[in-house]
Amino acid sequence: MEPVEEIGHSDTLTEDEIFHREPDRAAQTAALLDEWDPTSATPVVEEEPTKDEIKPAEQAQEEKKEEPNALTAKQKEKLRRKEKYRNKPKSKSHGQPKPTGFEDSFTEAPVTPEEYLHERSIYHSDRPAIFRIQEALNRYQQKRRLLQQRMQVFAQYLRYGGVEVSAKMFGGVSEMELKAMDKEEIVVARSQTDISVDKMKLDIDFEHVAKSFLSFYLSDYYKSEGIDAIRLATDTIRNWLNYLLYHDVVPEYTDNIKSARTYCNVAEKQLWDNQRLLANAPGDFNKANSFLFGGFYYNKRTQSEQPQAWADENLPQDRAPMTPSVAQKVVMFALAASGTDEQSASFSDLAMRGELSAHAIEDIDGFEIVDILMPHDGIRGFYETYAPDLNVVGKVRAKAWRDPNSQPIDLAPGETLPNIHGLEFEFFVEEQLLQYCYLGMKVRTKVWELNCGIFFYDELLNVYCSFYTPSLNDLMIGWKAPRDVTKKTNEDAESSQEVESTGDAFSDEEY
Repeated sequence: MEPVEEIGHSDTLTEDEIFHREPDRAAQTAALLDEWDPTSATPVVEEEPTKDEIKPAEQAQEEKKEEPNALTAKQKEKLRRKEKYRNKPKSKSHGQPKPTGFEDSFTEAPVTPEEYLHERSIYHSDRPAIFRIQEALNRYQQKRRLLQQRMQVFAQYLRYGGVEVSAKMFGGVSEMELKAMDKEEIVVARSQTDISVDKMKLDIDFEHVAKSFLSFYLSDYYKSEGIDAIRLATDTIRNWLNYLLYHDVVPEYTDNIKSARTYCNVAEKQLWDNQRLLANAPGDFNKANSFLFGGFYYNKRTQSEQPQAWADENLPQDRAPMTPSVAQKVVMFALAASGTDEQSASFSDLAMRGELSAHAIEDIDGFEIVDILMPHDGIRGFYETYAPDLNVVGKVRAKAWRDPNSQPIDLAPGETLPNIHGLEFEFFVEEQLLQYCYLGMKVRTKVWELNCGIFFYDELLNVYCSFYTPSLNDLMIGWKAPRDVTKKTNEDAESSQEVESTGDAFSDEEY
């Protein structure tokens, strides 16, 4: 038997030689990338340590975090209050502004027995009235929310009555100082008003101050425009007077306060009527006469209506300017509808002859209304038939009036003012303006008289309430007592003499 030959490894076929395989492209690419950028190699994921490998210090720290801290008594009380507020049902006024104390439905809260006894002590009749009023003012400001506009009106009213008003009457007070004060001291510290002791010699008259402020100062100086501004002023003053009555601050002036309160009610309507009459007066008839006879509404240069005559009135912008023919039509139809036969005949006769003329009545400031005659159905039917484009005219009867607040008339030595008692007028006024007129209304204007016995008035300068009461209180607002300037002058003179004598003494010394 022949021996088997030994097989060498070089003669043996490998697996790659038996089976043809494609090279691994991904592996080759990764190998090349590793050669060029070794940092791009696949990161080694670190295995998370097991629970047995956690350090004992870390375990203690986690156990410490899990244990809750004990709440203090203050924190517990705070949480209890929050939980109580969270469970409380929402109010219907949630998110609405806080009440101010001036709402129509507002009523004073009942006074407790303790409050009553305290008020009887501070409002005792033995104390001077101005001290009691000052105490009431301090508490009134605490009980009411006086917003900016209301506070401005109330401050003007108080200043007009002699009360000093300032934003920080007693200086700024810090929170720390407030905590150290009692309730009464806080009320005084937050007050913005002060009545000085020298006011004790003045008379207290709530009625006079209310009448004068509403009828004189409010319309001439404060210029409250619009019904809302008027109501704001009257409501504020009425609310303050009601507070005095409710808390029985000055019982000896109860009737006086009630009378002042009634003028607040009257002023609300009359002040608004005054503003509306000023915005629309003098009316077509009086304006036509002013235009025809050289009054305010006639421009001598252009022989036509004054261009600025209608600027401040609530009239259409496309209104045709008044011409002589239009003015004559307005006057003639007013006389035919509301005038007497004598007035119509005299006016026509003088107009035909060219002898119509007018003159202003001197030494008066205007008129006061004593009667109002509204047009009847016959006059309305006459206008609807023959002049539908014109306004229906009624009548106003008035008497001459002098403004007690006007400048005195310059008179020659020995000359006296004419007596105006019994001097009365009758004006033709459109029906749309008669709704703003009332008895006692005082109108400051120039009154004219035609030579046929017809009166008319010109531009309205101002309109006042029936209780018009001018006062000199406005002159005392901001007044300060005069100081002796001669005392300081004498002190300066003495100090200068001392300096001169000292200088002479030094000059005589030898060095």
